[in-house]
Amino acid sequence: MVSRRNYAAITIIMAIIFFLFQLLNMAKASWNNYQTNAFVQDTEALPDCSSVYQAGQQMSGENDENWMDGVYCAPVVCIGGNENGSFGELLRDWGFYMKRSVSVYKSVSDYQTVYENENEIDNLKNTETAKDTEAGDQNKPQFLLIDSNVIDWSSKNTLKEIQFLQSCADAGIHLIFGNLPEVSLIKKYKALRELMGIESVRQESVTVEGIHLYEGLLLGGEVIYQPQTEEEEKRQDMALTFPWYNLSSGTKVYMKGMLDQEMVDVQEQPVLIWRKSTGNSFVFAVNGDYMKGASGLGLLTGMVCQTQDYTLYPVVNAQNFVFAGYPALAEENSDTLQSLYSQTMSGVFRDIIWPSVSVISHRTSLGISSMIAVQYDYSDDVWPKTQELSYYMESTKELGAEMGYSTVSISDTDIEEKLIQDEAFWDKALPTYRFSSLYRGTFSDDEVNTALKNQLLSDICTIVEPIEDTSDLIGYANEHVTRQRALIDGYEHTYSQDFAIRSIETALGYTSVLTDIGRVAYPKSEADAWENLSKELMANITTYWKPFSTFEGTTLSQSDAHIRKFLAMSYTEEKEDSCIKVNIKGVGFPVWFVLKIGEGEMVTQVEGGSASKIEKGAWLIEADQSQIEINLDQSSKPFYYE
Repeated sequence: MVSRRNYAAITIIMAIIFFLFQLLNMAKASWNNYQTNAFVQDTEALPDCSSVYQAGQQMSGENDENWMDGVYCAPVVCIGGNENGSFGELLRDWGFYMKRSVSVYKSVSDYQTVYENENEIDNLKNTETAKDTEAGDQNKPQFLLIDSNVIDWSSKNTLKEIQFLQSCADAGIHLIFGNLPEVSLIKKYKALRELMGIESVRQESVTVEGIHLYEGLLLGGEVIYQPQTEEEEKRQDMALTFPWYNLSSGTKVYMKGMLDQEMVDVQEQPVLIWRKSTGNSFVFAVNGDYMKGASGLGLLTGMVCQTQDYTLYPVVNAQNFVFAGYPALAEENSDTLQSLYSQTMSGVFRDIIWPSVSVISHRTSLGISSMIAVQYDYSDDVWPKTQELSYYMESTKELGAEMGYSTVSISDTDIEEKLIQDEAFWDKALPTYRFSSLYRGTFSDDEVNTALKNQLLSDICTIVEPIEDTSDLIGYANEHVTRQRALIDGYEHTYSQDFAIRSIETALGYTSVLTDIGRVAYPKSEADAWENLSKELMANITTYWKPFSTFEGTTLSQSDAHIRKFLAMSYTEEKEDSCIKVNIKGVGFPVWFVLKIGEGEMVTQVEGGSASKIEKGAWLIEADQSQIEINLDQSSKPFYYE
C-alpha cells in the first residue's frame, strides 16, 4: 500500500514531468516556426534563365567556335532529324547538360559535304605551330551519333557514305549507331558489317529469356533483367526479340541477351550494345531502341566515358521524392473510405499514410516533398478544415521535408477558380506560409502561367512536371521559375524503367519519384488500396535507389537551387600527371561533378572541394571554389605490355 506522502510525491513528480513535456513541445513548436517555409526565397534574387550557359548549337553546319575560356571543347554531331523524339533532340538536350556544342545534319551526305569543305580549308592553313594545329582540329567532332532510320540505305551513294563513315573513324572520330539498319542491309554491305564489328548475321530474329547489363557503362553496377518469380514477371517489359549478330575480334560487349547456356556458349550470346575498336577510335552499336528518350542521355555519357582515360562532367546531384495531392484537408469520399478503412480521409491520411512517409524519409536517401491538395472535389459541399493543417506542417518540418502546392483536382474546376477558393482558405488558415514549389499535374503551360500570377503562388521557384519519356528533363519554365520532370511512378518499377533511371542517374545524378495519393483518396479498384500501393512503394524505394545513395537527397526547392547552379555553370579542366585541375564559372557554390577514372585509380584528395565514392571507378566531386585540384592515386593502375 502506498502511503499518502509517497502518493503525493509521485503525483508531484508526474505533474512536473508532464509540465516539462508540455513545455518542451511548446518550445519545439516555437523554435521550429512551423508556420513558415524554410525553403522559400525571393525568386527575383535567384539566378534566372539569363544566367544559363549554353555552348553554341548549330544546324546544318553553321560556323560555331566552341572555345571555353581559351580551352577547346570538341563539338558533337548528330546525323538524323531534329524533330521531337529524334536523335537530334536527344543530342541537343545532352549537349545542353554537358556544355557541348551540337550540330545536326539530315543525312550522311549533308555532313560529308561540310566535313570535306572544312578539311579543305584547314589544309590550306599553316599548321606548323601548336596553335595552328589546334585551330585545324577545331571542326573535328568528338563523335557522330547516327540514326540509321533516317539514312536512305537504298541510295546509289550508300556504299560511299559507309566508306565516308569509315574514314571518320580512321580519323579519330568516334561513331555511335544509336540504332541499326534492317538486317537485310547489314547482310548486303560487308563494309557496314566491318565498320560495326559484325562478323555475320547468325539469325534475323531470336527471342531471349532475359537481358544482362554489365557494369561500367551505366552507374548502378551489373544487373540481370530476368524474372525469377511470378511476382517479377510483371516487371519484364523489355524487348526480348531482336536480330542475332556474331561479333568480330576487337569488340567489347556492354549488354547482351540471355539464352539457355545449354543451347549456346556464354561467349556467343546475342548482343545488344557493343563497341568495336578501329585503333584510332571506337564504333558503338545499339541493337534496339535503348537510345530513345531519357535513356539515351546515360548511354551517350557512358559511351563517352569509355573513349577516355578519365571523364569529368557536371551533374545536378538531387534525389527527390514527391507525394502529389498529399495531404488533403476536406473530408471527401467518406462512404468509400469508411468501407475500406473504417476511417474518414483525415484519418486515412494521418494514421495510415503518414507513417509510410516517415519511414521513407528515414530509410532512403531521397528528400521528401509533400504537395498539398487543399481539397480534391470543388463541386461538393464539403469544405477543407484547418484542424489537421498544423499537424502536417509540424510533422513535415520535423522530417526536413517541404510542403508544396498541388494543382490536382478531380472536379471540372479551372485553375483560376481553384486558386480563388484555395487562397481564401489559406489566408484564413495559415497566411504566413509561402509556397516555393508547385506540382502542375495535367494543367497546360498557359494555365500554369496564369496560376503563377496568383498571390498564393507568387513565391513559386520551381514546377514539377508529370512523367514523360523525353530527354528534356530540367530547365526553365519562364524567366524566374525552373522546371524539373518527375521520372517514375513510385508504385511501379519495370525493367525498362530501371534501365532509364540508371541512365538518368549516370548523366545527371538526378531522380524524381512521383507518388499520386489521389489514387488512395479516390480509389478506382482494390489495387488502389493503400495496403497494396504501399507494399509496392516500399519495395521499390528501398531497393532500386540504393546504388545512388551517394547523391544528395533534396526537397524540390533544394533541387531547384542545384538545377540553377548546374545550368549556369561552365568549366574547363586539364590533367597533369596525377592531378586534374578544374576552373569553374557560375552563379554559386557548391557545384558537383561525376569523375570516371580507370581501373586501379582512386581519388586521394580534392583541394577546394571533396570527393565521395559512388562505385568502382566513379566518384562524386563537390567543388566549393572556382578552382579545384583532384589528386589521384595511380599506384594500383594496371600496366599493359604488348
